[in-house]
Amino acid sequence: MSLESSSGFEVASTSNHPLPETYRPAMTWSSMFADYMQLTKPRILVMILLTVGVAIVAVPDVSVSFWVFLHAVIGTGFVAASASTLNQWYEQEQDALMPRTAKRPLPDGRLTSLETAVFGWALVLIGTIYLAVFTNLTTAGIGLITWGLYVWIYTPMKQYSWWNTAVGTLPGALPVLMGWTAAGGRLDQWGGWLLTLIVVLWQFPHFMSIAWLYREQYANAGYRMLTNVDPSGRSAAWHAIVPAVSLIPLSLLVLHPESIFDWMLFALSVVTCMGQIMASWAFMKDRSTLTARRLLRSSLVFLPAILTLVVVRSFT
Repeated sequence: MSLESSSGFEVASTSNHPLPETYRPAMTWSSMFADYMQLTKPRILVMILLTVGVAIVAVPDVSVSFWVFLHAVIGTGFVAASASTLNQWYEQEQDALMPRTAKRPLPDGRLTSLETAVFGWALVLIGTIYLAVFTNLTTAGIGLITWGLYVWIYTPMKQYSWWNTAVGTLPGALPVLMGWTAAGGRLDQWGGWLLTLIVVLWQFPHFMSIAWLYREQYANAGYRMLTNVDPSGRSAAWHAIVPAVSLIPLSLLVLHPESIFDWMLFALSVVTCMGQIMASWAFMKDRSTLTARRLLRSSLVFLPAILTLVVVRSFT
């Protein structure tokens, strides 16, 4: 459950190392609640739950009740929040070295390592049990696999191989299958996998723009990103543009237009894809902060747009 956000805190910590666990600034209940919420990476969480909701609606020939929808979103939310929390617990020393993450609750000393670990483990236990009871065992199992991929494979891999980006797209996209199976969809149906693949491919332009913008910070923290392995940025640009182009035929398969209205939806999806393609091409020609930020913005527009078209198509 990656979907790494570009937003961060640009004010650097006063230290390059986490504060001692015995230190804690004066806190109120509201500030402590805010810190725990920050551990869950709310903006990423919202994007994940959006993909879950769209997958639920997109399952063909299935009428889903409000309660099934709610249970799937709540259970997935707990598991995804746990993944983000334990990611920060694992990377607390690296977070302290990067200005974009140094003011997170752990490196800033507002929460302790033990508090964060307990919170993270409690969330995944609650979320997995909740999904098993109120949705089904398949959804709970996919959630646990997704959580394990993100916390125990993708997170440590960031320090050893630039392939972490490709691996990270899997837990970032698998929540789609959680929504699909929670609604009664089967794993042998192509629709769920195609929708998952859209989220997988979308993450490459998104990740590459972030990797370029924060390449120096990632290098200082000891992360192996493609933009550090190839400082020219050409490899990152190719990893952005090829998936961006691939999203056009994939959108055709997902939307499978049959009527004139459906073909209009596909035309809109092509326009949406072209925004990301053009931004990726501009980044290819000129690897700069400006073009990377434009690529990032285009990726943030693409996913909600294509998911909206999928929802509209499911009702036609």
